[in-house]
Amino acid sequence: MQTINEALTTAVELHRAGDVERAASIYRQILEANPRHAQTLHLLGTANFQLGQYQLAAEQLSAAIRIDGQRPEFHATLTEVLRASGRLAEAIASANRLLQLTPDAAEVHFVLGRLLEAGGDLPAAAQEFSETIRLAPGHLDASLHLGQALHGQGKLDLAGVQFEAAAQMYPQSPWAHCGVGAVCQGQGRLDEAVAAYRRAIERDPNLPQAHYNLGVALRLLDRLPEAVGSLQAALRIMPGLVEAHLALSNCYLSLARPDEALAAARAALSLAPDAPLALARLAAALQLQGEADAAIATYRRAVAVNPTNAGEHSNLLYALNFDPHIDAAKLFAEHRAWAQRHAEPLTAAAAPHAPDRNPQLRLRVGYVSPHFREHAVSFFSEPMILAHDRQEFEIFCYSDTRVADACTERFRARADGWREIVGLSDQQVVQQVRDDRIDILVDLAGHIGGNRLLVFARKPAPVQVTYLGYQNTTGMSAMDYRLTDDHADPPGMTETQYSERLERLPESFFCFAPSPQAPEVNALPAATNGFITFASFNHINKLRPETLQVWAQILKSTPKSRLLVLGYAPGRFESNVRDIMARSGIDPARLRVVNKRPRDEYLRLHHEIDIALDTFPFNGHTTVCDALWMGVPSIMLEGNTYASRFGGTAPINLGLRDLIAGSQSQYIQIATALAGDLPRLTALRSGLRERMRTSVLMDADGFTRRLEAAYRRMWRAWCAHDGEGTAKMRQSI
Repeated sequence: MQTINEALTTAVELHRAGDVERAASIYRQILEANPRHAQTLHLLGTANFQLGQYQLAAEQLSAAIRIDGQRPEFHATLTEVLRASGRLAEAIASANRLLQLTPDAAEVHFVLGRLLEAGGDLPAAAQEFSETIRLAPGHLDASLHLGQALHGQGKLDLAGVQFEAAAQMYPQSPWAHCGVGAVCQGQGRLDEAVAAYRRAIERDPNLPQAHYNLGVALRLLDRLPEAVGSLQAALRIMPGLVEAHLALSNCYLSLARPDEALAAARAALSLAPDAPLALARLAAALQLQGEADAAIATYRRAVAVNPTNAGEHSNLLYALNFDPHIDAAKLFAEHRAWAQRHAEPLTAAAAPHAPDRNPQLRLRVGYVSPHFREHAVSFFSEPMILAHDRQEFEIFCYSDTRVADACTERFRARADGWREIVGLSDQQVVQQVRDDRIDILVDLAGHIGGNRLLVFARKPAPVQVTYLGYQNTTGMSAMDYRLTDDHADPPGMTETQYSERLERLPESFFCFAPSPQAPEVNALPAATNGFITFASFNHINKLRPETLQVWAQILKSTPKSRLLVLGYAPGRFESNVRDIMARSGIDPARLRVVNKRPRDEYLRLHHEIDIALDTFPFNGHTTVCDALWMGVPSIMLEGNTYASRFGGTAPINLGLRDLIAGSQSQYIQIATALAGDLPRLTALRSGLRERMRTSVLMDADGFTRRLEAAYRRMWRAWCAHDGEGTAKMRQSI
């Protein structure tokens, strides 16, 4: 008969040869003879771990440790079993016990660091990785994980030092170069990020993460065709990389290729059903195909799956603004629900302010925007920022603009303080605003993408204002005012639709700076064509079936007329538009759908049209101003919300109130009558640009003085209310 040692030797040989089950059988026989044989318990636990019996393995390894707790290998194996079982807290405790036995074992510190990292304790993980490197200089994996832990804490400078050191010590490591790229990307140094990711790909062309990272950086640089190529490369290597499908969908959205965006989003969902980001991309693609109702339903699903994501919840609010079936009260309730979930807890915890309460103080005004670049918002924000009175006001710009351009540089040159906030956390931005001692902080985004509403929720400035970027309330108690005018928000009509107090500017809520790319106005096309060309250049989110049906009635009432729509052709959007018009009895030959195009080409497209048909219930604004500058009048339909009225401020200030209808039937009547009045259309064509140039709409100095007067009133009100702000001036929300 074999002794225990002989049997153990036989079992270990079988175990090493890969015959784990026979080895385990012998281990069990040994334990029947000696249940407290610690080494055999450890080996049997190891065998059961390899056989996938994690619970049994953990019990046997724990038993071995109770018998002999001084054997490091027992603790090491138990730690690995607990980690594989998902019992993270127990694994961390086990690793700490192992560390007590082997305090100078670099690999144990590394294992503990990985466990802490997996548990989200990045500071503690970073400490363990640092200790690993101290004990084993040149430990590449520890260097990389230390960089990741520092990056995850927002310590980008320190993370950059770590990754750069790793890249210098191990220049052939693709992961080191990926780390350098991630830091550069987080700091807004996108060109450097691209270069680092390309170095990673040179070292390992089959590393999908490097291709994916490169694609994301290229997308942020607006180098979209290159980004698509990199993301497709990542997916050829790893078809199941969900993040790459999502980024690809984003690129296709930006390239105005909604059909492909939808396919990419669906590919992501097939791999990760109910993934919130995949649902959001799907919803955005549906919006760009004119499928507004399906988009809203998908956004709701995304919010239900991930209710704590404020950004995706904002996307839902933005989509709801285009829905003609939701009334103003319900829409306001949706905004308040967003605020109650995401903003109000932050506002309740905000620190108080104690600035100089001098009503005549030279005010520090901060503007927060992701659009300090060539963008629709900048056509209205740039004139006021350039025209501010620097003796009375000190202007700060908090720029979340990832890709700068010539417009960005104009903003930067005129700002008294320029703060890059790309990559900064909301709390870091809050601290910057407080450090800058801002008196009035102005939001230029609202609930559109890239907003920083959760900065405003933390109340970093005494007075906070929302303006321009979004056509509705923020819903937040921390936002004190909303800038508007008497037409967009007639007194007594819309106050209950806002959480903010309305501050109405005289005459116009905006000042417009036309694009220097705009060509000269041409002669009326109808004069030579022999027919009227109507057009809509509004975003297709606004092209609801109800709107298209009204336009069909206008075409029926105007013989030989044509309709030009700026959207996505060919594709699902064009098919939807043609189907709706065909069902209304319009010959497809009278309809033309063209692709989106660069701004100079879009402006030149006005040379082909006679009358613009504005959308409802969500007006155009930039499109209305552009059309007027190009000599093209817009027919509008006003309602009882800001979104259905704000576009009318421009024509009213040009004496064109008669082109704004109060009902769909009147809208059709006005459009038909104007189409039949070629002398008036000719006069408007030749005179609108000059009329606009000399109007309040382009008087930047006059407008900004009125805006500054409003800021001064806000500040005095704050001072007069002993620091309680405008909250006590408003009715309870």
